[in-house]
Amino acid sequence: MFKKLFGAGNKKLSPERQQALDKIRQRLGWKIKNRSYFLQALKHRSAAGRHIDSNERLELLGDSVLGLLVCEYLYTSRPKDDEGQLTEVRSLVVSKKILAKLAKELGVGELLEMSREEVSSGGRYKDSILCDAMESLIAAYYLDSGLNAVRIFLQKTLFWQIIHLSNNEAYKNFKGLLQEYMQSRRDDRPVRYSLKSDAGPEHHRTFEVELKISRKRYGLARAGTKKEAEQLAAQQTLEKLKSEGS
Repeated sequence: MFKKLFGAGNKKLSPERQQALDKIRQRLGWKIKNRSYFLQALKHRSAAGRHIDSNERLELLGDSVLGLLVCEYLYTSRPKDDEGQLTEVRSLVVSKKILAKLAKELGVGELLEMSREEVSSGGRYKDSILCDAMESLIAAYYLDSGLNAVRIFLQKTLFWQIIHLSNNEAYKNFKGLLQEYMQSRRDDRPVRYSLKSDAGPEHHRTFEVELKISRKRYGLARAGTKKEAEQLAAQQTLEKLKSEGS
């Protein structure tokens, strides 16, 4: 079935694509049986004639494989954590920022096949593209070598970092963590972010964002971008909710 989807992988490769596969073997220590999986995992949609030929399908599969193995690891390694705590750590570990960080450490960006326009716009360094590529590579490795091979790879590259990452606020997506926390507590109240003010010169603007749950204010934060202010407001809210819960 998979051969029909991906092909036998015997077509002669360009020197660039062959070099990319060689670097996967060297840097990641992976054995490659069917190179078609990995070639597709490294193909950004800008280099594909059709979206179905890009790494987007593999990205979906890789997200599920990663989620399963992260949950399995957290369940066995953190026996005293409740559902909410496990959910919070899982959300961090599978976040775009963390996966992009891992992709950068492994040099995935330079291996990607993409259009000249995407390369010129800095595509090899964009967190969103690197995160997608990392998930796609995980899917390719899963299809080629099985679940346990991916598990061993994650133990060597990602799982050992979890304690450090979970204590480092620079990597936390507080908006996502807030959503996960409320879901774990079966709290379905509506969350609303509102921009209260946008002031200052163009090169040094300040944004103030208010966060309300239902009609109650939980967060009010200022930052240099609206996105940063929303994250700070979400962090304030998460801390207040946890305090209320305890």
